[in-house]
Amino acid sequence: MIVTLTPNPAIDITYAVPTVTLGESHRVAEVHERAGGKGINVASVLTGLGRHAVAVAQIGADDLAAFATDLSDRGLSHRLVESPRRTRRSVAVVDDRGEATLFNEAGEAPPDSVWMRMVEALAALAPKASVVTISGSLPAGAPDDLVERLTKEAHRAGLHVVLDVGGRALARALRARPTLVKPNRSEAEATQLGWPRTLSPTTADLLLALVDHGAEAAVVSDGVNGIQLLHDDVQLRAWLREPLRGNATGAGDALTASLAADIETLGGPPQGRDAWAEVLMRAVAWSAAAVLQPIAGVVNPTDIERLMASVEVEESLV
Repeated sequence: MIVTLTPNPAIDITYAVPTVTLGESHRVAEVHERAGGKGINVASVLTGLGRHAVAVAQIGADDLAAFATDLSDRGLSHRLVESPRRTRRSVAVVDDRGEATLFNEAGEAPPDSVWMRMVEALAALAPKASVVTISGSLPAGAPDDLVERLTKEAHRAGLHVVLDVGGRALARALRARPTLVKPNRSEAEATQLGWPRTLSPTTADLLLALVDHGAEAAVVSDGVNGIQLLHDDVQLRAWLREPLRGNATGAGDALTASLAADIETLGGPPQGRDAWAEVLMRAVAWSAAAVLQPIAGVVNPTDIERLMASVEVEESLV
């Protein structure tokens, strides 16, 4: 079982419009509203592909019942922790080309007692789990060491930890030695792990810093340039031969889901070049399949199978 933790969930609202023009009024053709947040999307992808996942999130009291109902209606197992703070909204405006413009509220941090109840929920699920993912931003005012604390609790319970966070939260969490970190390029740069603010580090710099500071393995994603990995002496890059146009809002979450699923299957990180190459090919295919969907948290197995044949893998220099 995979447990997905979402420190900053959201009510996801998707507007479908023909085009987006700054400064103009827009008639909305379709509206989708659902329980969201990066960890929720990870659980949704895993569940849709037949994996056992449980989503853990802190939800504002006013939204708790509707959030739980939506997850249940979608077949997502969940443990929701009630918070006195309002759940944030995240709005995606998607045009006819499938391109998305996002408006994400920051969210407001709950009291520490809510974080403790999330830890308790994780501890209760741990005996039946092997992997935990921690995904997304932290609400404004959340402690910088929150992800570090959650990672330590997961390790104490014997779980592998996959982190999809960035900035100071990731920099602190590296001290807890997560199994795998998977920031995108900007999230990795925001950790500020040893390079001047005036310089833009290479992807190689980012991977080396993440591993040197505590990650067992690191993957950095960079849009159409694909993903790069560093684990022990394995250094690989994987990318889609023909980039896709579409809604990329759930691509990173599908990538996290794929990596977590393989770590669960293998009982830990892949070992050796060939094992990692297969895992990265699948991760790119899951991520690309998410781009073809109008809403985050959904992938089509047929798309994954087709896209696997279009993934390239090569040695990278780190």
